[in-house]
Amino acid sequence: MSVKNIALAEPKGCLPESGTGMRNFFILLLFAGCVANVSAQGKIRLSGVIFEKSRSPVGQALVSIEKTAQKTYSDANGYYSLELAGGNYTVVVSALGYETQKRDIDLSGEGVNADFRLEPVSFSLNEIVVTGTGTPHYFKDAPVQTEVISGAALNEYAGRDIEEVIGGLSAGLTFNPNDMGSNVQLNGLKNDYILILIDGKRINGDVGGQNDLSRINFHNIERIEIVKGASSSLYGSDAIGGVINFISKRNTDKWSAANTTRIGAYGDLNQSNRIGFIRGKWNSTTSFSGRRTDGWKNTDLEYHRGKLVENSVTRTVNRSTNYTVSENLTYQLSKSFKWTADASFYEKHTYRPTGIPQWRFYDFYYRDQHYATGGRYEMKNKNYLSLDVDYDKNDYFYDYTSRDYTDYFDENGKRIVYYPGDRALQTSQRRRMGNMKGVFHLGEQHTLSSGVEYLHEKLVAPYRLKNNEASAYTLSVYIQEEWNPTEKINITGGMRLAEHKAFGKSLTPKISGLYKINDFSLRATYANGFKTPTVKELYYHYHATIMSKLKAYYGNERLKPQQSDYYAIGAEYNTPRIQASLTAYHNRIGNIISLQHTETSYEDRQLLVEETMRYVNLSKGRIYGLDVSFHVNLPHQIEAGGTYSYLNAKEQRTDDEEAEDYMKYVHINGTAHHNVTFQSSWRHAWKKYTMGISIYGRYQSERYYTSDGNAKPYQLWRINSVHSFFDKKRFPVDVHVGIDNLFNYVDRTPFGHNRGTISPGRTLYASVTIKFQHSDK
Repeated sequence: MSVKNIALAEPKGCLPESGTGMRNFFILLLFAGCVANVSAQGKIRLSGVIFEKSRSPVGQALVSIEKTAQKTYSDANGYYSLELAGGNYTVVVSALGYETQKRDIDLSGEGVNADFRLEPVSFSLNEIVVTGTGTPHYFKDAPVQTEVISGAALNEYAGRDIEEVIGGLSAGLTFNPNDMGSNVQLNGLKNDYILILIDGKRINGDVGGQNDLSRINFHNIERIEIVKGASSSLYGSDAIGGVINFISKRNTDKWSAANTTRIGAYGDLNQSNRIGFIRGKWNSTTSFSGRRTDGWKNTDLEYHRGKLVENSVTRTVNRSTNYTVSENLTYQLSKSFKWTADASFYEKHTYRPTGIPQWRFYDFYYRDQHYATGGRYEMKNKNYLSLDVDYDKNDYFYDYTSRDYTDYFDENGKRIVYYPGDRALQTSQRRRMGNMKGVFHLGEQHTLSSGVEYLHEKLVAPYRLKNNEASAYTLSVYIQEEWNPTEKINITGGMRLAEHKAFGKSLTPKISGLYKINDFSLRATYANGFKTPTVKELYYHYHATIMSKLKAYYGNERLKPQQSDYYAIGAEYNTPRIQASLTAYHNRIGNIISLQHTETSYEDRQLLVEETMRYVNLSKGRIYGLDVSFHVNLPHQIEAGGTYSYLNAKEQRTDDEEAEDYMKYVHINGTAHHNVTFQSSWRHAWKKYTMGISIYGRYQSERYYTSDGNAKPYQLWRINSVHSFFDKKRFPVDVHVGIDNLFNYVDRTPFGHNRGTISPGRTLYASVTIKFQHSDK
């Protein structure tokens, strides 16, 4: 019926016989009512249920009508409903973690029911990564090869600490933890060659060349991005081996609170809390994490001063406690400018037993402080300028438990003696850093990034440096260009010019290429690296009992900077069901710096020093390897995946001309040829309950060392179950129960020699996570 016909139709008895004005008023009312009636009669209801393969409902799925503004969301039961005029439409259904579906539907009759079954999609297809280029890219489109460990994978693993979790999920990363921290290796290179970041900012502070990753609360990590080799021009000299960037969770709700408590064998207790709120232009995320363990002992045997001693009191893992408190605050000053501030405080106490054979007289105490602030100014076309400054201080102390007559003397020539309760500073690392950066999109094909970075490092060590303290600075400028000539091709090139206080200027170029063919991505990278010696490598002067031997450690002011050439080529295959990648790489390093054995001086022999270590430049180092990964979504809600790393890492020995292997290639300390991880999971959801079961395995072949024996090969397996309850949107509760080291493998190599794993054997654990969250969305 046309509008015109509606207006002319005047049913008898509908209109009173009155004046023209009243008559027209009622005609308009009748017209409006008839139009509304026709409109209502013309609407047809489209409804249905959105579910996954297990028939579990998918809530908050977006249902939209293509080329219109019509859309709605499914409720907690997966139900949706829309009213549309009759006709042909294209319905689009999308949800986080699932493949988007489109369907053409003919709306006619009284109503149409259309159910949608969504296929799960691997996180990697939709994951956004930033570490490789400093600009956001979908994982499959990242120009620089990047490995991603999602926060969901970290939480589902439910490990004891961050080292255990990452080591169980990534074959390319290995850990050898001890009281000093985490001896991390990435593709054969240790801590000194790996840049470790939290939200793009460097972690400061290492003790004995080892970063203490226990300060990182993995329950507060959104994802971990790993870039191997000196692939990015954004990072400085300590990134020859690669970059590990921990991306923190940020509050996105009006208010939220979360608590995770994990208990396990040997007095193991992990506690994590996070509180967030948004109030006006302010957004705050406050987090706390703490851990304690009673430690354990896998053997009573210890090599000490060349003899095997029984009934040793030394423990595989010592009793310890630590906690971290952190705050992230942002203020949206305007649509264009956002200010951020971060602060964190970390403490750790490690308690060591006193007795046969070493009679230790002190415990360890660590304290770390971090303060940062910055701003970001958004311009047109997604261009922006940013400025970040931060200050870090990491202190390492001895807490004395017995009287100790040291070999050190004060300014008056009096021997220094410590008594129970005394705390003595060993090292204090202090770092100031500023970074100004700009990103500019020059048309659709070019993205230019450039910046200036200033880094000042100071090491205070009263009895470990010749003059008690030393410092160094580096000033760098960098530029990077991302060129996309077509949708299938990306070429990213850049260079970094750095000036070091002691070693002058260096220029390091990098270039990467990406070519996409349907579901395949092909990548190639060349990167030149330059690494200056650290303050410790230059000026160290220290005696300590390590691995049951009294050792002397010396720096070397004649060290030369290290240079590297890194080559990598790889291929990826990405579909919603299958993801697989293969990458081959080769890293050549010149003037590689290593802590090597050297002849013990007469003076040190009088102090009963058994072994002397000195930082030296080796002639060459060469590393080549192969990384493989896969992930597959199988029927019946089953997923499986794994990683494999083949590594051949060697360096020339130049420290001892009398040695049989002088100038020959020897294995880089702590490296193994083969590392494998495997995981498989199953999950099923009912109305308000979800259950998942996961199995994880890790294998490591023999690990090579130049002294104190090689570490044995091992494999560890674990099983974890997760149980989710209640309202997943407002009040989710997750309970984990599992068995670690399922087949009870224990490496009982005597202390003083190298071991493959420190696992205490089969253990049980349980954790519970409770969240409260409220959002206006």
